[in-house]
Amino acid sequence: MSDRRAAASFTWAETVGPDWVDYNGHMGDFAYAIAFSQTVTAYMEFIGLDEAYREKTAATLYTLDLRIGYRRECHEGTALQLTLHVLAADAKRVHLYLEMHDAEGTLLAWNEQVLLHVTRASGTPKASSFPDETRAHLANGVSAASAILPIPHTSRPIGLGK
Repeated sequence: MSDRRAAASFTWAETVGPDWVDYNGHMGDFAYAIAFSQTVTAYMEFIGLDEAYREKTAATLYTLDLRIGYRRECHEGTALQLTLHVLAADAKRVHLYLEMHDAEGTLLAWNEQVLLHVTRASGTPKASSFPDETRAHLANGVSAASAILPIPHTSRPIGLGK
């Protein structure tokens, strides 16, 4: 197991189903985004931003930025192991890094996201501070992630290069 996988704040497992396979016979780019999104949603539940919280407060997370790096193909039936790391957090935002591995530990893809805690209680979305319990979970995640930094591919700009 890699250091990054061992230091994860949260893990999630999924299997590539037939609806995630595209016309090329392998997992479509949309499905990687779904798997990463499902992992983040499960993490939200874990840190207290669950359905009851969302109903009570009308608050949730909005995605501000998202990037996926694809490393290897995967196919129907592939068992996926996803790990999530909290790279940084402030009162209202969180910067996450996720990795997707197969059962043998091969890195298939990585994902970087910046999310904003938003309340819709007034009818108009507005940035809002995380609850104290959630902030504590995020702070623990940031502390654990310090052991895996830097992550070289997250600092590269997207583009064609020269």
